[in-house]
Amino acid sequence: MDNIITNLLPEIVVLLTSISLLINSIVDQNDKRITNKIILTLGLIIAAFTCYQQSTYELFLNGVLENTEFTKSIKFILISTSLLALIFVSNSKSEELKNYFNEYCFLLTLSLVGSMLLISSREFFMLIIAFETLSIPIYLITAMGPNPRLSVEASTKLFFFGTFSTVILVFSAVLFFASTGSTFFSVEFWQIKDLIPLLSIFFMLIAVSFKAGLFPFHFWISDTYQAAPLNLIPYLSVIPKISIICFFIIFMQDYSSNGNNKIITDNIVIAFSCISIIFGSILTMKQEKLLRLLAYSGIPHAGMLLLFSVLDFSIAKDFIIIYITFYSLANICLYISLNSLKISSEEITLNSLKGIFKDNPFVSLSLAISLLSLAGAPLTAGFWGKFNVVILSYSSYGILIPIIILLGALMSFYYYIKIIRNLFSSKQINTFQDIQISDINYLILTICIVITIILGINPGLILLIL
Repeated sequence: MDNIITNLLPEIVVLLTSISLLINSIVDQNDKRITNKIILTLGLIIAAFTCYQQSTYELFLNGVLENTEFTKSIKFILISTSLLALIFVSNSKSEELKNYFNEYCFLLTLSLVGSMLLISSREFFMLIIAFETLSIPIYLITAMGPNPRLSVEASTKLFFFGTFSTVILVFSAVLFFASTGSTFFSVEFWQIKDLIPLLSIFFMLIAVSFKAGLFPFHFWISDTYQAAPLNLIPYLSVIPKISIICFFIIFMQDYSSNGNNKIITDNIVIAFSCISIIFGSILTMKQEKLLRLLAYSGIPHAGMLLLFSVLDFSIAKDFIIIYITFYSLANICLYISLNSLKISSEEITLNSLKGIFKDNPFVSLSLAISLLSLAGAPLTAGFWGKFNVVILSYSSYGILIPIIILLGALMSFYYYIKIIRNLFSSKQINTFQDIQISDINYLILTICIVITIILGINPGLILLIL
């Protein structure tokens, strides 16, 4: 029992934090928001500390869950990213988030518990429970956006396709059980020379693609980004995608073999990844509304993250940590900067960004650095994230995949620099006035920018910490 509690301590702390936020929201008091800020900050800091102190390997709950050095690092990044994102939410000035702040924080911390369990899942029932614990709060949050019509439509679409992906995952579990007689992930599964195991993995990949927004299962992403409160997008754009794809990476690599089914599965995964990189970039280039552009720009990143699942895990695991660190920091910096613009999210177009540098140089520089990192520009953390994927792909599969990645990177430079060009161009009439950043958000942006540049110079520093 002590061993189980020790291994689940970060999840328990986050769950207790979520319950405390819910209880405090029910209590009638004047300083409810301040109390919840304190509960939220202390709870996630303690959860991050307990995660950092965990042993490097434990298999517990009769093999249902597993903690490794890699899962510990991923969970630490998830908690740290959520802490920055939720501090940003707690500092919101909008009436909507003031009214629903307690509910938002309760739902997001509950979703974080699901993402942490998902990373450690080694059995299908736990996997499905973790999927739903991660997803259901996001359905509710999307419905609580600023525009009721858009929010309900986006939430309904997200709920429908999210539920459909869970059904597909259950079907994958049924096929898995039919071929192995067990719901536990096992090495023997890859050795079975049959069509059923291959179909099981294929349906699991479809479920992962739905949840992570990979092409061609991406159609819900843009509506969700436009409908959800802008303050919550730093969480929505990072945590679900990272946790779901990292689970799939662990699933593919922990039980890899040279079996025929594994080779076929690798080829299918590579096809999904390359299609997402190319078509995701093409879709992004066509967008003029900023949030739709940023929503679609996450598809190529998801494709590159998915590529790690077919690379040598013993070599790739450190580079996965670098990639998700830069991606998390860039998204937080990007959306906090956008939130300082006094305009509704659905009205932000590329042209409306013109002249921001003259209104507020710090905001424009924050946006530019985060966009350059997402594009993979040198001297930013994003450069090493993409560079490592190219090198590892070339060493494992030859020149074709790196060419596709570089082509996607070139297209990403086009649409990210198009945004940056508007930031520093001549100011238009009726653009943003009185752009203000609170002290807390200013601090978060500074932290993200400094870490992005430091990791751009020496990416190995993050590995020394984790």
